[in-house]
Amino acid sequence: MVRNDWSPLKPGKIGEWQPTRSVSVVIPAYNCQETLNLTLASLSHQTYPEHLLEVVVADDGSEPPLELPKIRPANCRIVRVPEHSTGWGRSNALHVGAMNSGGDILHWLDADMVVFPEHVEAQVRWHHVSEEAVTLGYKRFVASDFPTPEEVSERSMAGTLDKLYRVQDTEPHDYVEKLINDTDQLRGGDHLNFRAHVGATAALTRTLYLAAGGLNPELRLGEDTEFGYRLTQLGAVFIPEPRAGSWHLGATHMQTRGEALRRYNHPYLADLMPLPRYLRPAPNRSWAVPLITAVVPAEGSFELVRACVDRLLAGDQTDLLIKLVADWDAIEDNRRSVLADPLLDRRLLAVTYRSEPRVELVRQAPDTVFPSPFLLNVPPHLGVDVNTVRRMVSEADEWQAGLVRLLPAGATSPAEALALWRTSALSRAERVRRPGEQLDKVVAEVSGERWVSGDEFGVVNLGLLSPAGLVPPRPRLVHPAGKRSRRQFGDAETVAVGGVRSLASATRFVARQAAMGVARKVHRRVNRPTPPPT
Repeated sequence: MVRNDWSPLKPGKIGEWQPTRSVSVVIPAYNCQETLNLTLASLSHQTYPEHLLEVVVADDGSEPPLELPKIRPANCRIVRVPEHSTGWGRSNALHVGAMNSGGDILHWLDADMVVFPEHVEAQVRWHHVSEEAVTLGYKRFVASDFPTPEEVSERSMAGTLDKLYRVQDTEPHDYVEKLINDTDQLRGGDHLNFRAHVGATAALTRTLYLAAGGLNPELRLGEDTEFGYRLTQLGAVFIPEPRAGSWHLGATHMQTRGEALRRYNHPYLADLMPLPRYLRPAPNRSWAVPLITAVVPAEGSFELVRACVDRLLAGDQTDLLIKLVADWDAIEDNRRSVLADPLLDRRLLAVTYRSEPRVELVRQAPDTVFPSPFLLNVPPHLGVDVNTVRRMVSEADEWQAGLVRLLPAGATSPAEALALWRTSALSRAERVRRPGEQLDKVVAEVSGERWVSGDEFGVVNLGLLSPAGLVPPRPRLVHPAGKRSRRQFGDAETVAVGGVRSLASATRFVARQAAMGVARKVHRRVNRPTPPPT
């Protein structure tokens, strides 16, 4: 499969295939006996084989405790969440339910859903042909006039549950269905497909669930979106399944309290999800999960490596973490000739970056930077321009490429390139490549590859610079809002001062222009102009 194009998958036709994998339907529930009774009544007449289906209700401390109703699936039980965890909330309950279930496939279902008889079968047939599938069921929102468990059961047996309400009297999940319809059922979607993963009804393999780290039990809201983001970084394929229909009893939080919900979710999701980018409007911030994790081998002189790292730190893409790789444990504090220390360059680098929160000193380059969406491999002799990294990410997103390689002038092999890898493409390539296959070739097959010019993107060979040229980039000045400039720094306007005589003279220059009230441009600069953002 290429990106999220699930077209090559050929699952069995509903009612005409032979299921073999066990399924655990996990229902988080709290003080909802009435609607839970309806959910279990609809699950008691599923077309999926009874001997392969279990239903686990994760009671999140209801008072009085939830009970199993008379009309329920044959293999159905309640797990009391407080007996297994001190946490609370939907995400924690789902995780406890998953860990106390045994199915090969996990199927989430909220306790206010009435699902059609083929609901489970329609989704999990995809997991019989792909371990990477994450299926999404459909629902219509019902405001009132809920049925009885007996009516749900009777209609399920008669095949008329989908006629329980008139479609025109219900509401669709608008923004999710719009996203799906606008992207050819997500097949033509991009790296933001996970926004359709809203969790009320979805399914995936237990293997994929565990590989992604499971749901985050500390999140009280927005957990389905954050988990969908991590599934994306694993190379998951999101598949909407219209045949997995259902009635949702009542409106969602987003429909009734959307603004308050967004206000609450924003800080939590922004720390854990670099995407979508609007979650992080402020520049110069550090987050739990960076947009880009750059890996730089600490090979060469102190001055060379420092120039490489400082140029990365000074770029206008500040949502970045650098892993500086060397055997740092070899540095000891025994008596030595200070200036003749054979590890002097490494020692100086360690001291230089030990207090920098965006630089980590690591002994080995990581195999994956999951859940960070991008890995940037930077040879230490290459120096980036102020906008190089941002433009590489824009190139990757414009083409949805799994790999963008920037070949500097004079380079003759890919090993000499600056390489930006998309984590989702890397994850999938690692799973599907055969022994002996080159990883970059497989990444290109599953997500595409782009080559760009080092000259065009402002990359320099630091090894060709004189020692005097291996200096940290000079700071850039931030203009008051409304002033024009030739370079953007996040949402603030900036001007590069490397080509002005000095920082002090640049400061006086800008102050004079502001006092005169005249918009002026700084013509002398070291870095090339930044093109408009794409």
